[in-house]
This record gives sequence, C-alpha cells and structure tokens, in this order.
Amino acid sequence: MKYHQRDIVEVNFQFADGTFKVHPAIIVSNDDLQEDEFGLMYLVLITSNRLLNPQYAYELSDYMVDGFTFSKPSRVKCQIIAGYVERDVMRRIGTIKEQYFNEIVDKIIESIF
Repeated sequence: MKYHQRDIVEVNFQFADGTFKVHPAIIVSNDDLQEDEFGLMYLVLITSNRLLNPQYAYELSDYMVDGFTFSKPSRVKCQIIAGYVERDVMRRIGTIKEQYFNEIVDKIIESIF
C-alpha cells in the first residue's frame, strides 16, 4: 500500500457539475478498508475557496501538516468526500498531524450526519 490514512495527496477532483480540477485532499479512510476493498480510499477535499459553505469547513495552518506548506490559506471542505484508488493519485504531498486529523473527522461527522 503506497498511501495511508492522514496522507495529503493530489487528485483530479470531480465536482457535482461534472468538472474536474486538481486539488489536494486528505485520505480519511483507514488502511484496512483500502486493503479489503482492493485499493479504494476515501478523500476529503482541501481548497483555498472561502466562499463555498464555510459552515462545513475546517481551517488549516502549516503547523498542522508535516512535509508541506500551503501556498495560500486553505481549509478542508468536510462535506466533500470522494472515493479514489491508487492510480488516481498524482502524488503525495504531506501528512496531517494526528490531533488535527481527529478534529477533521469530528467536523466531517458534524457536517454530514
């Protein structure tokens, strides 16, 4: 397995209107799921767009991440989750620290359920 939970990767994200755009995303599914489901992993979108439903966003700062610095203020869009496989990942760019990952998971649950 090349990618793991908490990794920040770049993928060509497909939006509800059918358009695609390369975005960073955090792998939120665990490694067991990826192994059991033949490489399927779930990712949550990271964006610099402040206007789209900010009530579902989790603000990110560089100190929350290992191995990567954001070029502009960024946030996790906790309501935008998609499934990908390893071949869809363009590259790994960093890892979110565990404490902040756990807060993001809480925000995802609050946002979706």
